[in-house]
Amino acid sequence: MTFPSRTTSLAATAVAAAASALAFPFLPKRVATHFNEAGKPDRYSSRAAAAIMLPATMLIIEAVNDRLGGWPGGSDRESQNSGTRARDEAVGWVELALLPPHLAILANGLGAHVDMNRLQRADLGIMMLSLGNVLPKLPRNGLIGIRTPWTLADPANWERTHRMGGYLMTVGGLLTIASLPLSDKRAARIPIVTMLSAVGLSTAYSLITYLQRDQPER
Repeated sequence: MTFPSRTTSLAATAVAAAASALAFPFLPKRVATHFNEAGKPDRYSSRAAAAIMLPATMLIIEAVNDRLGGWPGGSDRESQNSGTRARDEAVGWVELALLPPHLAILANGLGAHVDMNRLQRADLGIMMLSLGNVLPKLPRNGLIGIRTPWTLADPANWERTHRMGGYLMTVGGLLTIASLPLSDKRAARIPIVTMLSAVGLSTAYSLITYLQRDQPER
């Protein structure tokens, strides 16, 4: 799935900022901004921090993508535009994934009940499925991807590692979505476990690929 990712990123940031501006006058002085595995609040922030934190993060991601996104593999693809689109698409999915939690935090602050456990799993599951599709298309860049010393130094290692990472992230997304009917603490850990597993296994794969490259042919 593709979409006009730069436009979508900016739209997601604008929606987050607009929601904060509308909700701010009605938020209590302290707003729950972090939730435990049971979906219960376990950390609170001032209403200003709750309103600003995630929209500001989205703006920072946009700025870093503009400044550093093309390094070091700006010419890894025959079409530089295709590499830029893939990177922007990956950043767009990350920014879209920040929007639902932000809206849910505001809604909880205004007194609505949102099932944060399931919302966060659904959000992360969709993001992992989306990134699983994008990772194999990413050129080397300074912002997003499986950025090990071996992938950054070798375009072939980067491509092989990100194909593997795409498969693993897709599996993680499917497992996370499949866990939505569950509501216990173990289910809440599934997205983090699967995401860390995908990154960890991909990192190990990049090292194995590097070591195999240096082995003499028999």
